[in-house]
Amino acid sequence: MRGNVALALCAVAVVCGGCRKPVSTPAEAPKPEEEKIVAETPSTAELQPPTAEQIAAVKVARRIEVALETDKGKIALELEGTAAPVAVANFVNLVRGGFYDEMPFHRVEPGFVIQAGDPSLAGKGPAGYSIPDEESPLKHRRGTVAMARLYRGGRMLPDSASTQFYICLGDAPHLDQMGFTAFGRVAAGLEVIDTIAVGDRIRRATAAVEPQAGAT
Repeated sequence: MRGNVALALCAVAVVCGGCRKPVSTPAEAPKPEEEKIVAETPSTAELQPPTAEQIAAVKVARRIEVALETDKGKIALELEGTAAPVAVANFVNLVRGGFYDEMPFHRVEPGFVIQAGDPSLAGKGPAGYSIPDEESPLKHRRGTVAMARLYRGGRMLPDSASTQFYICLGDAPHLDQMGFTAFGRVAAGLEVIDTIAVGDRIRRATAAVEPQAGAT
């Protein structure tokens, strides 16, 4: 059994990776669902946490871009390695390993977030690791990209982010106080994120990292 991956909708309502329908009102807290991950579930790649070298590289990269080709169109992300180097290095690794290819968006909260990255929904095995939360200076505004965390036993677990991420559909300043790691923003395709529905897929994800000047 695994805990749901969640991010806070408000003080008493939670967005969880395992939930399959939107929270009806902010006053209602959905009951966390526990889902089994079958041990035999195939994995398309061996997932590993980012190395110290990879983390150091994104810290000084001049530009880090990720393109998400979705059923509704292209979403271009610009990642901030100086703001959250672990989250950025982890995300780039997953993209380059093909983890997000054919990955569905499993959570859509109109005006709040869209969320993807649940391996059990794309025929992939669990990551088997987590990354630490980072004190990112990025704020949760429309278009912000951030890591979701595990929700278990009625609470969100710190340092439990792994593969699931969300994109803000609107400003969400309360999330700035709750420990979620924001690591980038939508550079192009804001009109696309507004059209994403549950079940729409990321057909292909690619990453481009421009190293610092003079780096080899």
